[in-house]
Amino acid sequence: MQTTEGSSSEPTSEPNLLQLKEILRDELVAILETIRGSKALVLDKEVSGALSIIVDFSVLKEHGVEKIFLLEAGPLDTGTTKGVFYFTLPHVQKMRIIAEQVKASLQGTGDSAKEYSLQLVPRRTLLCERVLEEEGVLGDITLGEYHMDFIPLEDDVLSLELPSTFKELYLDGDFSSVQYTARALMRLQGLFGFFPRIVGKGDFAQILADSLTRMRLELMSTGLSGGNASNALAISSTFDSVVIMDRAVDLTTPLLTQLTYEGLLSEVFGISDGSLTLGSNTSASTTQSGASASGSNAHASAKKRRITLNNSDGIYRIVRGMNFSAVGNMLSKISRQLQDSYESRHKAKTVQEIRSFVGKLGGLQSEHQSLKTHVSLAETVLKRTQSDDFGAMLDIEQTLVGGGDLAREQLAYFDKLFALADLQAPVPGVGGELKGQTPPTSNPNSIHKVLRLLCLYSLWRGSHFKQNTFESWYEEIIAGFGYHHSITIDNLCKVGLLSPPSSTQRVASANQTSESSASGLLNSIVPSTKPRNPVHTNQLSFLRKTLNLVVSDVRENDPDDISFVYSGYAPLSIRLLQCLVRDPAVYTTGSSSRYAALLRPLGDSRSRPAQRDGQNMGGVKSGWGGWDDVLSEVPGETVDIVQSPGDRDADAAIADEMVKRLGEKAPATLVVFLGGCTSTEIAALRLLSQQHNHRYIVATTQIINGNNFLDPLIQKLP
Repeated sequence: MQTTEGSSSEPTSEPNLLQLKEILRDELVAILETIRGSKALVLDKEVSGALSIIVDFSVLKEHGVEKIFLLEAGPLDTGTTKGVFYFTLPHVQKMRIIAEQVKASLQGTGDSAKEYSLQLVPRRTLLCERVLEEEGVLGDITLGEYHMDFIPLEDDVLSLELPSTFKELYLDGDFSSVQYTARALMRLQGLFGFFPRIVGKGDFAQILADSLTRMRLELMSTGLSGGNASNALAISSTFDSVVIMDRAVDLTTPLLTQLTYEGLLSEVFGISDGSLTLGSNTSASTTQSGASASGSNAHASAKKRRITLNNSDGIYRIVRGMNFSAVGNMLSKISRQLQDSYESRHKAKTVQEIRSFVGKLGGLQSEHQSLKTHVSLAETVLKRTQSDDFGAMLDIEQTLVGGGDLAREQLAYFDKLFALADLQAPVPGVGGELKGQTPPTSNPNSIHKVLRLLCLYSLWRGSHFKQNTFESWYEEIIAGFGYHHSITIDNLCKVGLLSPPSSTQRVASANQTSESSASGLLNSIVPSTKPRNPVHTNQLSFLRKTLNLVVSDVRENDPDDISFVYSGYAPLSIRLLQCLVRDPAVYTTGSSSRYAALLRPLGDSRSRPAQRDGQNMGGVKSGWGGWDDVLSEVPGETVDIVQSPGDRDADAAIADEMVKRLGEKAPATLVVFLGGCTSTEIAALRLLSQQHNHRYIVATTQIINGNNFLDPLIQKLP
């Protein structure tokens, strides 16, 4: 279709993101159909969980898949299957493993009729092709790519499920994930129309915004019409904007202990690909099996249970975003309601009433099973939260973000962590599951636990981080956890999570610049996790006061502010979004604040989420204007682009006016996290969705907690 300046892609409507799963499933099936007959799948472990969300094993079986293996070094016996499909991330080491298996199969059986297909996720690379060519198997494998873009984990959460994104961007200088994200966003624009406004914060937010602008101009220059391409030339009436948050903008949030139910499940058990895995002797594992292993891995289900955690579970949908202190009362309330429903069978007198109860019975039994599961999980989490160790950690975290100095006994807790270092400690969230059968009552003293507190201390104490304290802790880490963690500490310094004092700080800063400059100059940006021209010495202290990051009278059971997710601390990333929305919760002094002119009349924050006549009170309407002093204290470039319907600069003023007009009607805002997003940030956005009568949809590279955020930066022994 031909697009005019006032056109939009479709009538204003709620975005149906679940259609992305159907698109990905159809594309996967099309790939499988390229080889006829029986097939075996060999899956990269980092891809297998995401694929299980996209397609059920029953669908794979319908299309000839008989066996499923995880990609591991060593021989692979696929039996008599006609074809073998590899699905893997484009990593060199994995190419060598695949090459060895293909060569061993061809030499061992001499079966030249067996077909091999390698699908790189989410795209093929020249480096991988070169490795396969050097190994001498490029001619024996059909090489392709599976565009596994955003996967809908929920109707308001999309994820690329890309591990190690933050480390790749800020330590390795690998920009691949930015391009993957850009292509995934282009697919969304193909479905819903182009985003009227692109706003964001952070260096890689700027690079991503530039990529989106360039890709759209390239699409426009082709003169394509019809299908998804035409939608990308039309203004979206579904999304008022896309907000891009570079993880470097807010390094504090993933380091803190999450205090929502879902967040604590992630901290205690570890959640991967929307599920958690329990050992056979964990009480919850006997109550709900979730999605069992399929294919060749089915035998493992006898020992472990996989519990699926998503909104299809009605109880989990209710409690997942609650502060954990409120979960017990809610589960008790649900239990009483369920008991009342069972008791209603005694009131059934007529045949119709009996038939009605029998019709509800299946749902009641399913709900009862779910309740048992979550009661058991909550009991395990409660034991952890009641431990002295948990209280000590939480006290240190809240002291730091509150701007206080640590007391003597709190500093002594660090010494205790070093003295009781546990090299074999299970780390929830790393590898997707616990190594042991049940989570220990106290959080073991793993290197991840120690580094989370150490990085948090460095970020918030800043210039108060004394040289002798840093040197002492450095020596304790090396002595307790191993010499190889000198590389770990160096990595943390380079990415800005750890800022050693005095001369060491200057060296770390120089290292970060030199490491990043080679790749950054390509975009005229040298990526950094530090503000470029800050006015204040302690930027986080200024932001805490200015943006009301710490709320003393937080309501955990009946939240009215996003700070409930950390029992008093509001994630900086979401506060910045509230700045764009002009939410009064940002301000500490109401109308007397110097920012009073930026206020949007959302009413008394205590009265929300009740809104006036269902009016859409959220969304981004006017960009970052008025926030210059705040933005100067936040790392990275500031992004604010109005996408013109045409390709001429003269259209900018018209486009800006039209974007404002359409934005009043658009029901959703897309919030993109480059480098990962926590469960608490998602819970905070869901609260804002209720308060503003406006949908905030999350798109992220990965769902993270503090453990899997830091893990790629931690040096491993060979």
